[in-house]
Amino acid sequence: MLSGQVRMIAVARQLGRRVAGWSDLARTAALAGALAVSAVGMALASGSSGLGWVGCIGLLPLFQAIRVLSPVSAGAAGAFWGVCLFAAASQVGGVSLRSDLLGFALLAVIPGLYTGLGAGLTRRVGFSPYLLALGWVGVEFSLHPLGLRNGLLAATLGDGFALRVLGSFAGYVLVAFLVAYLNAALVCVLSKVRF
Repeated sequence: MLSGQVRMIAVARQLGRRVAGWSDLARTAALAGALAVSAVGMALASGSSGLGWVGCIGLLPLFQAIRVLSPVSAGAAGAFWGVCLFAAASQVGGVSLRSDLLGFALLAVIPGLYTGLGAGLTRRVGFSPYLLALGWVGVEFSLHPLGLRNGLLAATLGDGFALRVLGSFAGYVLVAFLVAYLNAALVCVLSKVRF
């Protein structure tokens, strides 16, 4: 009788491990889906002035990947996001983006490096919206050869009054910093991380 109970406990533990494995797979698939939807949303917002709100929250999955993944996994997630952005921007009309090999390489490598380094920084000092937003400014400078007039984040916000006022004060760099900071702070609030 006792050996039967021990066997049932062992089977339950194995099933629990399998379910936990599926849970990890489901979480990874959900994050990959969120990254793809975010990249497509950013491309659509860059081509349309009516979707500026998407640019304000378009980096949430990228910052979530920085927060929860290891640096190598986060780097792969950032590269995946960049490839999805390149593919979506190539198909959406109205986006002035280089659609050659250099454009593909920049959009795959730069976000991948950013998320990998951001995840490494997060492991050392904690999730810091300020430092991640400063890092995003470097991403904007690195993506400048793509031909985006105001940078990636400012291009998603359209040509509204607030963008013109902020842009005239410090250029698209300030806009990119503020939008990236807003996204990182939202990840903190939604995941209840203190910053």
